[in-house]
Amino acid sequence: MISLRRFVLAAVAVAGAVNAQCDKSVEIKSDSDASALSNCSTIKGDVTIDVGVTTISLPNVQTIEGDLTIKGAVGLTSIDCPMLRQIEGDFVMQGLTVLSSLSMPELAKVGSISWTTLPALSSLTFTKGVTEASSVLITDTILTSLSGISLMTVKTFNINNNRYLNVVDSPLGNVSEALSVEFNGKSLNCSFSQLVWATNITIREAGDVFFPKLASVNNSIAFIQNSFSSVSFPQLEKVGQSFAFNGNTQLTNVTANSLSSVGGTFQFANNTQFQNLNGFRSLKTVGGSVDLSGTFKNATFPQLNDVRGGFNLQTTEEFDCTEFDKKHTSGVVKGDEYTCKGKLSEAKSTNGGASTTGGSGSGSGSGQKNAATGRAGISTFALIAVVAATLIL
Repeated sequence: MISLRRFVLAAVAVAGAVNAQCDKSVEIKSDSDASALSNCSTIKGDVTIDVGVTTISLPNVQTIEGDLTIKGAVGLTSIDCPMLRQIEGDFVMQGLTVLSSLSMPELAKVGSISWTTLPALSSLTFTKGVTEASSVLITDTILTSLSGISLMTVKTFNINNNRYLNVVDSPLGNVSEALSVEFNGKSLNCSFSQLVWATNITIREAGDVFFPKLASVNNSIAFIQNSFSSVSFPQLEKVGQSFAFNGNTQLTNVTANSLSSVGGTFQFANNTQFQNLNGFRSLKTVGGSVDLSGTFKNATFPQLNDVRGGFNLQTTEEFDCTEFDKKHTSGVVKGDEYTCKGKLSEAKSTNGGASTTGGSGSGSGSGQKNAATGRAGISTFALIAVVAATLIL
């Protein structure tokens, strides 16, 4: 019979071994290594999953005080952490080609999320919902929604190249660095119903967008190659740098009648169905250039009294330039470049590239030279180049 003393000593030794395993960073190289952590409630360090692991189950872990990193584990099919509530560091998954199940129903707090190349991951089991993370990057998955990621504030929110993603419905109230939703499902419904301010916003290839409370964008906001027909910004008052709509071929209506100032370039280019630019009734100041090219029949900015860069309006349709000619001659347009022309065979943006073709080729209104530096940018990088080049002439 084992004496009580020997039993206690053995129990203490086992407990010490468990504590030692939990009190440091760990590398899980096999399924059995994960089993050795089954009694840990807190892992006081990083957890790294090696390439040879096929399943991960951490049934009792509630907190990881470092990073959770899984890269290149091409045989990993499932991750099950039913009690995990917090990852204090980064949650990184990369190159997990057969991962199809990610179950963390209690997870609420993460340092950051970075998920790249998870081509078998179609859904998340985040029942409680992740409400805290400093940044989110999710790219190259087959997720159909982001249900379970319910952040209120974030530095960066980058969702791209998830071709089956049909909905991004986020309760974000502010984004301090960049919000980017690009190259996901072409019918993507992109809703930020609580967003009040952001530093930068880029939306590309969305089927619908919703920003009912957006009041301020510190830097730039751009909508590129989307398929929605209408968008409204009822609360938007200020954009610190550029405001751009480029290549949205179904777009017919944009309304931002509370917007009073744009700090950089105000651009509408290559929106081939857009004909009436009359949804900016309060716009007074543009700190850079105004660049309008496409199929406009009507455009009016009744309060516009200060354009600190150049002005370009070119359209393939019949157009009356009287309003803008007056603004030019009265000194509202302070840049060296001024162009207003209608009924063109080819409408060009500020940098000289063809935006829209059509019409008979005759011009109306007055015109001066344009700064020819190439085609109007459709990509984010090209758009940034245009904006930087035309802020103030």
